[in-house]
Amino acid sequence: MIPVSSLDAGMLYVETEEMPMHTMGVLLIEPPEGAGTSAMELVRDALEERLHLIPPFRRKLVQGPLKIGDPYWIEDPEFDLDKHVSHHVLPSPGGRLELDALIGELAGGCLARDKPLWEMAVIEGLDDGKIALVAKVHHATMDGGRGAALMGQLFSTQPHGQVPPPEEPWVPEAAPTTPWLVADTVRTLLRKPRRVAAAATGVVSGIRGRGKASGGPAQKDKADKPGLFEAPSTTFNRALTRNRAVGLCDVPLEDVKSIGRALGATVNDVVLAAACASVRSWLLSHGGLPDRPLVGVVPVSLRKEGDHQEGNRITVMRVRLPMDIEDPIERLRAIHSATQSGKKGHTRGVGGGGSGGALKHLADILTNISVPLVLSELLGSYALVAERIPPMWNLVISNIAGSPVPLYFGGTRLRQLYPLGPIQHGAGVNITVLSTDGRLCFGALACKDLVPDVEDIAAGFEEEIHRLKGLI
Repeated sequence: MIPVSSLDAGMLYVETEEMPMHTMGVLLIEPPEGAGTSAMELVRDALEERLHLIPPFRRKLVQGPLKIGDPYWIEDPEFDLDKHVSHHVLPSPGGRLELDALIGELAGGCLARDKPLWEMAVIEGLDDGKIALVAKVHHATMDGGRGAALMGQLFSTQPHGQVPPPEEPWVPEAAPTTPWLVADTVRTLLRKPRRVAAAATGVVSGIRGRGKASGGPAQKDKADKPGLFEAPSTTFNRALTRNRAVGLCDVPLEDVKSIGRALGATVNDVVLAAACASVRSWLLSHGGLPDRPLVGVVPVSLRKEGDHQEGNRITVMRVRLPMDIEDPIERLRAIHSATQSGKKGHTRGVGGGGSGGALKHLADILTNISVPLVLSELLGSYALVAERIPPMWNLVISNIAGSPVPLYFGGTRLRQLYPLGPIQHGAGVNITVLSTDGRLCFGALACKDLVPDVEDIAAGFEEEIHRLKGLI
C-alpha cells in the first residue's frame, strides 16, 4: 500500500457533489482504417495493452472505519477495465455544440470511490468523422505535469509503436483487514500532534527565510503580488451547482511562440494575456468590469527532470490580470512584468520556505488538526459562505507543456487534446491550455449556472491570439 500525501488527500477531502475534483482531457483522434475494429474495441485494446505502464490507473483508495485514519492507495484486487470505459453516440448533427453539451454532462459527476479514480468515454457520431475520447482522472492521483508525462505511456510516437511488456506480472494486493485498518487509525491519531508540530515549524522557517531574503528587490516583488482578499467579486465568483459547461478551441502553437518572441514574453505570458482579454470581453458583455484587476491563480510545477512521483508536485502563483488595460500589447507587457516578479519570489523560496513548501505544510496542518470525516464536512460547508466573503482568487489559468511530436493511440493519430481543470466554490471558471501536434489547445470549464456561455470565453481567446499576431 502507498500512503496518500497530505496535499493529495486534501483533493479528496474538499470534493463534494457540487465540486468534483477531477481533471479531464478531451482527445480527438482519427477513426481507425477499415471496418474491422470498432472504436470501443480499439480504445479498450489500447488501454489494456498499456495499463502496466500507468500504475495510478490500477490503484484504488482504502481507508479505515468512519474515515478517521489516513487513506492509502492499493492495487485494486477487483480491477475491471470494462467498469472504466463507456460508449456514447452524439445526437445529430454531431457538431461542436452537441459534443460540448455531452462533455459538460460528463464533467458534472464525481468519480466513484470504490474503484480506481478514472474513467474514459468513447464518443462517436461527430460530424467530421473523428472519435472523441473524454478522460476523467481525479486530481488526487496526479497533477497536470505528471498527467502530461503519462501521455508518453498512453500514446506512442509511431503509428504502430511496440509496447514494452511488463517487467513482471501484475499481482493485485489483498485488501487490508478491518483489524489492520482499526489499528492504523489509532496509529494515525497518535501521530497527528507530531505532524502538526513539524508542519508548523516548516511554515515558521519559511516565513523567517523570506524575511531574511527581503530587501529592495524583494520588497518590490512583494508589493507586486496581490493581497490575500484583493480579488474583486464577479458573477462567476459564487457557490457552485452541479451543472457544468465547457468551451474549447485551438490555435497554432507557432503563432503563440512568435508573439512571445516579438514582445519579449513567454508562451505562458501570452496565454495569460489572451485569457485576460477573453474574460475581459465576457465581463463587458455581462454587467461591466470590476473596479480593480482580477486575480488569477497559475499552478507552477515543482517537478524536476526525472521526477516521476505520483500525486501532486505543484505550487501556485497569484497574478493580477489587468482588466483596465484596453491595448492588447500593453496588457501583455503588464502581465509579463507581474509574472517575472512572481517567478523571482518562487526562485528565492526553493528549498525550505517557498510557496511550494508552504502549500505542502498548510496541507499537512489542515489534514492533521482534524480527522478526514470532520474535515470533509467543514470544507464542504464552505459553499455556504463562498458568496459572503471576498474571493481569494477569481479563476485558475494553467499552461501544460505537451508533446512536441505527433502522438498515436491504438494506431490512430491524436489531432487535438483539450485539457479541463476543476473549479472551486468562489471561482467558477478554470482555463487550461496544452500543446500537442503543433496546436495550442484551450479548454475552459465553468459552472453552467454562473457562466452559461463559456464558449464565448474560448472564442475570445482565439480572437485575441489572432489580434496579437496581427500587431507584431
